[in-house]
Amino acid sequence: MMSPKEKNDDFREPVVQGHPPSASRLLLNFLGCLLSLPIYYFSTVHSRYPVTLDIVITIALTELNRYIVEGRRQHFARSLHTPSFDQHLDEKKEWSGLHLEAQPCLPNADCMAAVVGWREDPSLYARALQSYKSAKTCTFFLAGIDGDEAEDQDMVNVFCRVFPENSTVIQIPEPLGEVAERIRAKTMALQRQNGIPVNEDEANAISMQACLDLARSILRQHDLTIGGPKGIKHLCLKQRHMHKKGIMFTAYVFALVISDILGIEYLWSSDSDTIVFPDSLEKTINTIASDLKAGGASSGLVVHNNRETAVTNLASAVYWGELYLTRSTPACTGTSDCQSGPSTAFRLSALPAILVPWYTQIAFGKRMIVNEDRHLTTNLLLRGWNVIFASDVLAATDTPTTMSRWLRQQVRWARATHIESLLRPKVYLVSHPLLFYGMVKREFGPALGALAVMWFFFTGHQLIEISVMDFVFRILISTMYNFVRNTHRLRLGDVRWIVPGVFFYYVPLPAVQIYSMLTMAADGWGTSMRASGDMERAKREGMRKAWFDLGFFVVWMGIVAGVVAKVLAIHWGLVWYEKMACIMVSMGMAMWGGWRVTIGASG
Repeated sequence: MMSPKEKNDDFREPVVQGHPPSASRLLLNFLGCLLSLPIYYFSTVHSRYPVTLDIVITIALTELNRYIVEGRRQHFARSLHTPSFDQHLDEKKEWSGLHLEAQPCLPNADCMAAVVGWREDPSLYARALQSYKSAKTCTFFLAGIDGDEAEDQDMVNVFCRVFPENSTVIQIPEPLGEVAERIRAKTMALQRQNGIPVNEDEANAISMQACLDLARSILRQHDLTIGGPKGIKHLCLKQRHMHKKGIMFTAYVFALVISDILGIEYLWSSDSDTIVFPDSLEKTINTIASDLKAGGASSGLVVHNNRETAVTNLASAVYWGELYLTRSTPACTGTSDCQSGPSTAFRLSALPAILVPWYTQIAFGKRMIVNEDRHLTTNLLLRGWNVIFASDVLAATDTPTTMSRWLRQQVRWARATHIESLLRPKVYLVSHPLLFYGMVKREFGPALGALAVMWFFFTGHQLIEISVMDFVFRILISTMYNFVRNTHRLRLGDVRWIVPGVFFYYVPLPAVQIYSMLTMAADGWGTSMRASGDMERAKREGMRKAWFDLGFFVVWMGIVAGVVAKVLAIHWGLVWYEKMACIMVSMGMAMWGGWRVTIGASG
């Protein structure tokens, strides 16, 4: 293997811009988006069983996605025995600028893995890193640690203990995201100074080039030999604490340099709390390996700490019964709109053109750091890349153990979803109408539910006709389908959490949706650090912040309890003062319970 100093030091500007659709396709997508609005309206408002109809459609799309994904794998398996002369090599040359001879080669799914985190629990981090030792097709491992203080040394120690050989640790003097921002701003300032129209694409390319050169220079300064029997196969990068986007950017830039040295085409990206199975990487990457228009893919997820608390058991049921289905809606068209951070794969040639625009995203006049996963996916879709959801492949992630942390995570995810769904309408024109249909259902369904609940609470009249049997049919159909087709097989003891999990997910969902829309500009890592000392620090956070983060849930639980009490009071024929007493007592008890499991528990 060549070391960095033996390779060509220069990267050419990234020029692989994706696969933009034709004008006719744009027109068809636009008409399809328009048509999806009345379809959604009539299937919800003018259907006797709208929830049941929705789950039947979702299951049909899920099965279609499974069929297409398996077809992709079979196509890749056949290509393993068919040498290809040009396409993969030409694509590699475009973004690396390397001199490659067009020799016959067999496609492969070899990849490198990049895992990022911040003050992760050492035992969990060790389990996550250990899982990559048995991961098929993983030829190089890159760890990114978002912090270089004394508290962050635990993660470094875990890395050195899990990978004692062919490994090293590098301190990054300046986060590469800051380098990219500075060079990008300077380039655009020079353009303005010289009277040249500002060309953001050119500024992005120049800053990306500088970061690639800097990463290669850092490797050369440490005199590292990448790959080979005695070369480095495990690399840990640590930098000053910023945010998840910051460490991801640095890790991805180094991944591009290292993959160029090793001749690798794919990157697996994950979090420090996620455990992969032996076939997680291989089976996910196989779905994009034979399709040069596929820029990324992600796998399904299960919860590995589901037995810790009642919240984790409920969350596990949500992952099993709800997320598996909801993420499959647009996926059959190759337009999955979110590559989950714990289980994402990229075609490396798709990354150079999108990393700087992704990192420097601005919304509402503010830098965005809460939507790192979705905005990467959006950038791929905007450039015409297909994004695949391999629902039959699993990785195991960690889920919050308390109600307060679970709600914070859900709000953070919902904010990212709103930003990408509502502020980037162009993505629906260049992708597929089914992506727009899924967005309408996801964004406006829960909001409509919140409006209906509050309308009944204040007026006593139903805005939407609700059938209890509709919800019963929906739960039965989705549960039976998941038992038959979900790759994640439940244990017998987990079955009792299925129905409670439905309420655990859907009761707060309208409130999460509305509150996250109103606070889209808020940011942060979302879930708190898990190192023991930092957990104690997190418990001391102020009551004001706790109310800002979680107060909406307390209020919502009071409203929901008031609605239930009003329905029962009407059914029982109570007089007005009995009805008011029933409503007030129910609201008080529900709000106290909501406070106790969220704000009270986090204080």
